[in-house]
Amino acid sequence: MLARRFVNVRNVFIDERLSISLAVQFQKHGGEQFALSSLKLHYANEKSGSEDEMGSYCLSDAGLTALGEGFTKLDELSLIWCSNVTSAGLKSIAERCSSLRSLDLQKLSLDSEFSNNKGILVVAKGCHLLKVLKLQCINVTDEALQAVGIFCLSLELLDLYSFQRFTDKSLCAIGEGCKKLKNFTLSDCYFLSDKGLEAVAAGCSELTHLAVNGCHNIGTSGLEFVGRSCTVGDEALIAIGQGCPLQHLNVSGCHQMGDKGIIAIARGCPQLTCLDVSVLQNLGDMAMTELGEGCHLLKDIVLSHCHQITDVGLARLASKCTLLESCHMVYCPGITSAGVATVISSCVRIKKVLVEKWKVSQRTKRRAGSIISYLCVGL
Repeated sequence: MLARRFVNVRNVFIDERLSISLAVQFQKHGGEQFALSSLKLHYANEKSGSEDEMGSYCLSDAGLTALGEGFTKLDELSLIWCSNVTSAGLKSIAERCSSLRSLDLQKLSLDSEFSNNKGILVVAKGCHLLKVLKLQCINVTDEALQAVGIFCLSLELLDLYSFQRFTDKSLCAIGEGCKKLKNFTLSDCYFLSDKGLEAVAAGCSELTHLAVNGCHNIGTSGLEFVGRSCTVGDEALIAIGQGCPLQHLNVSGCHQMGDKGIIAIARGCPQLTCLDVSVLQNLGDMAMTELGEGCHLLKDIVLSHCHQITDVGLARLASKCTLLESCHMVYCPGITSAGVATVISSCVRIKKVLVEKWKVSQRTKRRAGSIISYLCVGL
C-alpha cells in the first residue's frame, strides 16, 4: 500500500529490533506540500503468541519483493535484524532497484538452511552503482565477497561484521576492484590476516578511515602496510589510539599526519615500544611532549627528516622515556648538539644514536662514542 501511494521514496529503513509501534517519517519538500522520500519502519515483535503470529509482523521475501516493485527510485535500503528475509528477497531487490547506492544488512539471517551466498551475489552483480555496503551475515563466504570486489567498483564504504567463513581471498578481491573505497571496517572477522589488509592498503589508495576490531590474526605489520600504502591522516591515528594495544607503529612518509594524530597515539597506546615518524613535516615538539608523558615503554624511535622537532621537544621525550635504546634523528634542523647530548645523558639504556657528525660535541664523543652512528654525508 505504501509503495503504491508514495512512488518517490528513495530511502527505506526497516528495524525489527525495537518493540515500538510502526513509525513513519515524513519529509517536507517545498511550500506546503509533503512527499514521502524517507520511510522508517520499526516492527514490534511481541514475545507472546505463536511463531506464525510473530512472523506476520516481520518483513518477508514477499514484502521485499513488493518494496522493490513499488519503490523503483530506491537509493538507500537498511534491513536490520530482518530474520525472515532470505536470498530470494535480496535477489528481487537487485533485479528491480538498479540505482541502489547504499545497502545495510545487519544481523540478516543468511545462515539458515534456506539461505546462502546467492542474495549477496545478485546484489553485487545487479547494483553496480552501490557506494555503501554494510554486512553482518555469519555464513557468507569468499564467493560472495569476491563478487563485491569484481562488480561493485563504485563502493566507497564497506563494513563487515562477524564474518566467520571468509578469508584473505575476499580482501584481495576488494583491493583489486574497489579502487574508490574510502571507509573500511572489519569487526570480529577471525580468519583474516595481515596479508588481506596489505591487499586492501595497496589497492585502495583513497582509503581515509580504517577500523579493525576483534580480528585476532591482524597485527602491527598489517597497520604498517596501511601506513606505507595510503595517505592515512590524523583521523586514522585518532581511531587507532582509542583503546588499541599497539606496540609498533610505522607511519613514515605519511605527510598528512601531524601532532594531532601522534598525540592521540601517545594518549591511547601506553604499550607502544617502537615508533617511526620519519618524514612527517608537520610533527613538532607538542607531540614529543605527549609521547614522553604517555609512552614510557618506548624503546626505539625514528625522527629523521622531521623539520619541526627541536631540542626542546627531544628533551621532554628523553626525560620521561628512560627505556629508550635507539634514536634516529638525521636531517632534523631543529636538533643541535645540545639535543643529542640530552638524549645521551637522560637515557641510560641508549645503545644506538644516528645523527650527523657535526652535531656531536667532543664531550659527547668521549662519553658515548661507541653508541653513536654517523650519517655518511656531512651537512
